This record gives sequence, C-alpha cells and structure tokens, in this order.
Amino acid sequence: MSQSQAISIRPYQLMCLVCRGAAADPKAYDHAARLDELAALIRAHPEQPLSLCCNVDSVYAWQNPGPEGDTPEGSMYNAKRDLDVLRALGLVPGDTRPALELMTRLINKIPVCRGICGYGEATGPDWKGCRWAASGNYEAGVAHGVAAVIPSRPAEDQARCKASSCTELMAADRLRIRPHHLLCMACFNGGKSDLTPIAEDNLFEAIDAIQKNPDLPIELIAGPCMICPPCSTYNPNTGWCIGGNGMGLRDEKKDLDTLQRLGLKYGDIRPARELYRLIFQRIGATLEICGYGDGRVDSYEWTICPAAIQSDSDPTLYSRARAIKMGLEGV
Repeated sequence: MSQSQAISIRPYQLMCLVCRGAAADPKAYDHAARLDELAALIRAHPEQPLSLCCNVDSVYAWQNPGPEGDTPEGSMYNAKRDLDVLRALGLVPGDTRPALELMTRLINKIPVCRGICGYGEATGPDWKGCRWAASGNYEAGVAHGVAAVIPSRPAEDQARCKASSCTELMAADRLRIRPHHLLCMACFNGGKSDLTPIAEDNLFEAIDAIQKNPDLPIELIAGPCMICPPCSTYNPNTGWCIGGNGMGLRDEKKDLDTLQRLGLKYGDIRPARELYRLIFQRIGATLEICGYGDGRVDSYEWTICPAAIQSDSDPTLYSRARAIKMGLEGV
C-alpha cells in the first residue's frame, strides 16, 4: 500500500483504533483484520493520508464507500455514527488528512464515545449501539493518548540526531535555515544574554553560531532545516515535519510570508547580520507572520503561535530580541 496515495477509511474506524487498543481481546472487534491492517500502517507511516468516507444521501454521495465496512448494528446506525464522528471532528465526507493529524484531532475532540457509539438506553431495535460502547475501552484509549496508536519518536533517536546535527551545524561554513525559523531564533533569544541549549531543537546552536560569526552565510531553504533533526515531530526517514493539526502547512505559509516580506526567495544566501538587519527593518512583530497579520484563528489547522500575540504591557520575545539586534554586531 503506497503512502503517497490516500486510502479510504470509515470515520468510526478511527474510534475503533483507539477503543480496541485498550481492549483485552482486540480480535473480538468487527472487521478486526481491516483494523489490524490500518493500525500497522499508521504506526509505521504516521504521514499516511486517510480519506474519511461514509454513506450519505446528499451531494457528498460521490465518495460513498458502500456497505462493506458497516458493522452489524444496521445501516442507519452506521450512517449516524459516521456523521456524528465527522461533526465532532469538524470535517465532512471525503476530507483527507495525514493519519497522525486525524488521530490527534480525534483524541482532542472526542474524549468519550457515549452519544456516538452508544446512547445509553436503546430507543428501539435499530438503536442498540455498539456492544463496546459501555466497556470503557475507548475512554481508556483516549487516556493513553495518541502515542498508544502512533508511538512517539524514540527519545534515544532524538538524542542521537541532536548530537549528530549539532556537530554538523557547528562545523558548517553555511547554515541552511527555513525562513520563518529565523523568527523562531529571535524568539528563542528573547533579548537574553544567557541562553541554554534544549533537547527538542537546534535553535540555541544556530544562534550561537551566528553570534560568534555574524558574517556566517545563511541559505534560505524550503522545508525542515538544520534546526529540526532533534524535534519529536521530525521524521528522519522522510525529512518531513509531521506535527499535528496542519503544522507543515502553517510553517510553509510562514516561510512564504517571510520571503515575501523580505523580498527574497528560496536558495538566496545572505550573511547572518545582513539578513537580520533586513528582518528587523521589515518585520516589526511576529504577529505579522506567525499570526497571519490579524491574529485570527479561522480553523483547526490554522492556529497561531502564542508567541505572536503582543501587548503594550507585555512585549513579545521577538520585540526584545529586535531591541538588542539579536546580539549581532553591525545589525
């Protein structure tokens, strides 16, 4: 099965993956073989795109998958359950997202299965609900978090990448940085004179390198960069960021917005001090880039960075770094 192509999944099956993960006998669930296949796939490939398809009588009927994926409770129950899941997720039939994003969204938005998989007392023979609805398995699965379905990146792998990528960064005669990470570097600096490395990224190391050599060239690149290898959401196998809730989309927009504001393009190379001089001249606040200019959250995927919010009484970390020119001579 190719991870470059979306595969169809019924919305309710997302909940089944969580529920059966806490069950004593996962094989007792309906369509166990299909659920086994899905579980193995998304554990190995969290970036796998999944299309949520269900049977509806509307203009969305183009994506109807047919009854083969129904569980024994009946067609009406199956139709209602799928629509209830989609409604809770804020999605529609045919919507496609990477597996990790869907599972993260599910855990955050559907904490209990009551009202979706079961309704308490049955109002009629067609509305008995799933036999697992009152088992507590789903709620136990939610309590275990997304990592129970899609394991987090191993800490030892992050540590190994931290060590090797830091060595590479500190020895480089040119830093390769995605554009908006230059703003992240400023926020990490925050106007402070003493900084401490962290395990999750290489922001400290990049700042340290350019403070020691303000003429160090920086190449503006697309996608994850020298900052990223230790991050828990960085996939070293694909070189992609697989952070939940559209992080990759947000980061790409911020990159492009930064380039547009600076009048630059991917592949441009500038000395660090020249680049930061241009940044501080043309970008007065991170709200302009990391808050899309208006600070408005239009959807789940387009959240904004909390550090982008600024008030007169509480200057942002970026504004503090801007005030001291990131500690770079000649900016």
